[in-house]
Amino acid sequence: MPITFIGSDNSAQNNPTSGTFSFAGISPEPGDFVLCWWYTRSSTKTFTKPAEVIELYHVSNASYGRLFIGYRIFQVGDSTYAWTSSSVTGSTTVYGTSVFRGVNRSDPIDADSGSPTEFLNTNDPDPPAVNVQTIGACVVPIFGKNNDFTGCVPPTNYMSAGENDSTAGSDASAGAAYRVVSVTGSEDPPAWNLTGGATGDDGYVWTCALKPTLGPTPGQFNKVKYVTEPPSTGWNPLKYASEPPVSSAWNKIEYG
Repeated sequence: MPITFIGSDNSAQNNPTSGTFSFAGISPEPGDFVLCWWYTRSSTKTFTKPAEVIELYHVSNASYGRLFIGYRIFQVGDSTYAWTSSSVTGSTTVYGTSVFRGVNRSDPIDADSGSPTEFLNTNDPDPPAVNVQTIGACVVPIFGKNNDFTGCVPPTNYMSAGENDSTAGSDASAGAAYRVVSVTGSEDPPAWNLTGGATGDDGYVWTCALKPTLGPTPGQFNKVKYVTEPPSTGWNPLKYASEPPVSSAWNKIEYG
């Protein structure tokens, strides 16, 4: 199943002390991959993640602000994921969700560029390269910086996965982009093209590759996944694409 982008819900505010990663205008399904990103201008403004969200990276530095990146595999009953933050006057904050379908639920991150990279005195954030391991992976760069924009063009050959900015407070912006690649190896996304910023802007950039869900190959035998690997002698329950399977309905199984 190829990875597809479902949508983004994002917001920008001056010094919020609480909020949610939410899904306005999006209809996530159980098993969808929810990438959560949160950037604030001030490094002293703390952030407490939602309990449901798995942290990937959380960095801060006085010159660059604070950036959080995490994810959640959307579950039945999910609505929003609530976070809290301390109060720092004028610390403009930008955050959002980027939702993808077809991402491997048990092992979603194919590769990433490591801890978010700091950039200094740069208007256009230039994300780092990532070493893609799986054909069909979806490469997702993210940026957060301490200035707003009047226009935001994603890296060449990439599509927007959500972005926002605000001049309320002391200004900030953040966003994500995506591209499904057909080869493995190094993928180096070009820089965003942001208008309305300044050459003295600072912030963070980061890149990951999302691993696709493996599907059956037509015309050949395909290995299925079991709940417990390796399977033991006797009956072994199959692993379904969405657990638990729905009674009296067709349910997709996972392939290895």
